[in-house]
Parts: sequence; C-alpha cells; structure tokens
Amino acid sequence: MTSRYDRQLKIKQIGIEGQQNLEQSSVLVIGVGGLGSFVASELVKAGIGKITLVDYDVVELTNLHRQNLYTEEDVGTEKLIAMKSHLQAANHNVVIKTINQKYSADLLTDYDLVIDCTDNFPVKYQINEDCQKRGIKHIFGTCAANQGQVMFIDSDSACLECLYPKDKVAQLGLSANIGTNPMIVALTGSLQASLAMKFLTSGKYTAGQLLVIDNWTFDFRKIKVNKKNDCPIK
Repeated sequence: MTSRYDRQLKIKQIGIEGQQNLEQSSVLVIGVGGLGSFVASELVKAGIGKITLVDYDVVELTNLHRQNLYTEEDVGTEKLIAMKSHLQAANHNVVIKTINQKYSADLLTDYDLVIDCTDNFPVKYQINEDCQKRGIKHIFGTCAANQGQVMFIDSDSACLECLYPKDKVAQLGLSANIGTNPMIVALTGSLQASLAMKFLTSGKYTAGQLLVIDNWTFDFRKIKVNKKNDCPIK
C-alpha cells in the first residue's frame, strides 16, 4: 500500500486510516460514459475496495473525445468490457463488478455510496427517488457545453427534485443537443470522484450544496440548495 499510494497517504486528511477506509468501501457507478469513465478511473487508481459499474452501451467513435480510457480499438465493444479491462490493468487489487443492463432500483444493494453518472434526466430522477426512499447517499452530476454541476445528496438534504422540479427539466441543456466540451466532462467527473474520495476516506461530506463550474468563463460557484417542504419524495 505504501509504495502504490505514497502520494495520497502523505495527505493529512487521508493518511493510512483514510486509505484503509477507502479499501474497505464499495461504490455503485451508474453509467460509464463521460462522467462515469473519469469517476471509475480515479477511484480505481486511488484504491477503492470494490466498484460496480452499470451500463448497457457500446463504445462509439464520437465517445473518444470525452470518455476516459477508451481507445480506437474499443470502438464497437461493450463499454463495460473495455472499461473493466483498462481499469483492472491499472489496479489489479480492486474488485470490479460489471452489470450490463439499464438502471433499475434492484441494483441498490449494499453500497456505501451511489454515483449517478448517467446523461438521462428521467433516469436521474429515478435514481434520486430510489436512493432517497432507501436512505442511500448518492452523488448527482451532469454536464453539457461548458458547464458542469455536482451535488452530494443524503436523505436529510435537498435532493434533485428540490434542485430541479421535474416540470422544469425541459429547460436544462442536454449534452446530445448542445454539445460537450471534453474538459468539462473531466472536471465534473473529477469533482464527483473528489466528493466520493472525501466521504469514503473520512466519512465527511456536505450535502445539499450544488457545485457549478464553467470551464470557459472559469467561474466556480457553491450554491446552498434548500430542502423543499413539499418535495414529492420526502
């Protein structure tokens, strides 16, 4: 452990105890496209104990500019097969499980944390609702054009429906419609991984705080999201 993780062990907020906590942790990453590929890569390389990846897509040429680890040779291959191969080569100590299917609530079993890396808002709302009802902590993330947004959510905090009521979702820009700067994907995915790393190593987190980053104007904002009294899933 000391040689592989030497640089992060020297960080006082992590240290040996934090690294041991990380190695005993289990996370579920839903979606291994843009955000998920960065989240999975960073957590695996950092030494997460177990990681389960959920996806059902194949690698396309248009993915390569923003989805970490995939190569031209992976085009046409199932994302999970390609991703597991690359991740396991990077760190053979991590237990990597893959589930080739669309998201469903029955996937939420025995994880310390769920990380939503999907690019589909109806699915994001479902993940949010399922995690809230089960008392599971999860990290929301989305990005499009030059802007990314990330929020840690627990059962007591403001959730996705407090942040974006479903009837307002049409106002949100979707990456397929307005394009995606590859650097905002890396930044947003890294923010999700950073929130996960802090929680899994120390148990500390700040829920209900939206992090907004723009990699064209270089603005970075933290916005407190209030929990709605009439939230439909609280």
